[in-house]
Amino acid sequence: MSEKAFGRRSFLAGAGGAAVFLGMGSLAGCGNGGAGRQGNSAASNSKVVLPAYIPYTGLTPDLPATADGVEAAFRRFPKERPRAVADKPGNGETITGMSQTYYAVPPGVGSNSYWAGLNDRLGVDLKLQMVAAADYAQKFATTIAGNDLPDVMQLGVAANLPLLLEKRFARLDDHLAGDAIKKYPNLANIPTQHWKGTVFNGGIYGIPIPRGAVSVYHYIRQDLFEAAGVSPEPKGLAELTETAKALTDPKARRWAFGSWGGVREYLLMMNKAPNGWREEGGRLVHQFETEEYKQGIADLAQLWAAGVMHPDAFSDQFPAQNLFTAGTIAINCFDGYLGWRQYIQNGAADEKFKLALMPVYTRDGSELAPWFRGYITNLSITGLKKQSDPKKIELILRMLNWLAAPFGTEEYVYRIYGQEGVDHTVSPDGDPKLTQTGLTNTVLPIRYLSDAPAVIYQPGRPQDADMQYSYQKKVLAKGTANPTVGLFSDTHASKNTAVEKAFNDGVKEIVQGRKPIGTLDDLVKTWRSSAGDAMRRDYEGQL
Repeated sequence: MSEKAFGRRSFLAGAGGAAVFLGMGSLAGCGNGGAGRQGNSAASNSKVVLPAYIPYTGLTPDLPATADGVEAAFRRFPKERPRAVADKPGNGETITGMSQTYYAVPPGVGSNSYWAGLNDRLGVDLKLQMVAAADYAQKFATTIAGNDLPDVMQLGVAANLPLLLEKRFARLDDHLAGDAIKKYPNLANIPTQHWKGTVFNGGIYGIPIPRGAVSVYHYIRQDLFEAAGVSPEPKGLAELTETAKALTDPKARRWAFGSWGGVREYLLMMNKAPNGWREEGGRLVHQFETEEYKQGIADLAQLWAAGVMHPDAFSDQFPAQNLFTAGTIAINCFDGYLGWRQYIQNGAADEKFKLALMPVYTRDGSELAPWFRGYITNLSITGLKKQSDPKKIELILRMLNWLAAPFGTEEYVYRIYGQEGVDHTVSPDGDPKLTQTGLTNTVLPIRYLSDAPAVIYQPGRPQDADMQYSYQKKVLAKGTANPTVGLFSDTHASKNTAVEKAFNDGVKEIVQGRKPIGTLDDLVKTWRSSAGDAMRRDYEGQL
């Protein structure tokens, strides 16, 4: 099960199961953000020297990365598997860690040859707490409160986060700022923009888990589109509505759309709403406050009234992944782009299953809509507990550098696929495939401690690389950014979840026809007074 895309306004159901616990503005660090501390100020953070970016050049992709943010693509797994790390990071030391997981916990190191082999390659005894993603926020809070931190951990949303980082976690400037990161070349392979989200209190306080500029995909069942005789690229709201009607057959238990949250985001793109916030003359305007948002909600209500959305679309536990695989819903909007592989794996048993991607056109259908770029810049960041011995910090960074080995390298192959002949097999074309043993053993959630920038690749399906590459290139050619990316709001961290839930509950009433669209104005006023205006002040002080 793959990780979820995180909505700033709601957790979106889909290919990843439960939602991730970090959002765009939650752990990004810059400015005092209402934290009440002068140390975490725009002035101090702007002076931080970010790590140098030194891209890995050991392997050449079939399709190169672009300046717009399109990821490099490989049609086949590279035949050469160069080493990215010359020596083992450790010499038998113990490192403790904690991160989230979306899988059943794998067998322990004593009965898991993959974990034992990983420890051998790392030269450490990695003792890892694996916490179900849905429970991670609570576990994070109790771990912090108990003052029994592991050496390295995936960081969660917390009020007064800058102060927490300063008191409990290691500042990493001496190890990573500027050219210092050259000691850890795989970490230097992480592009500069991802490091901005690790800056707090005038320093670097973590390792980013990077995600691409495209962030999300709008997945479709192409086989169902073909059976209905409709285009996979509906241009504008009218054509989208007719397409959805053609795909929907309640008697056959089939609807065009699933979870309401994903459909909403699609329609907000279609109506050219802000990507979270919009800066106008030095002042921030949230998408809730715009006419584009109101139009998007009106359009969503129209689709609901047309009967093209699943009857359970407003459930917080909507099982989009299962329903999409089963063909019960034909479109799964706004889900994490890294879920492609999971969808292919889930649909493998159905010979009719065809996966494709749907772009977004403006409401009148005249052109492609602006894409929400960088919806998730970093999945999360990884914090290192303060240590009395600086050499322990260096050891942990060496381990994280190993875990960030780029796609196609020897270290990457083991990290993802384990031991050949045990955890995976290799096709005649060189593509690795996990065995049943590998599917169980290799789900150790180390990728939430450190990870390489993603590339486009699907084992045994070279055509998928071209499809995803073309889609990313198409949608990213015209995009809109969120100006608050890289800023921290303590109001967001401490109040936003409850306030947005109340707002969204009201929006659900409007969409389902229980309240008039004019009610939205009152919901916005309440949102502003409860948290929105305070978040605006937090962010505007840092722009």
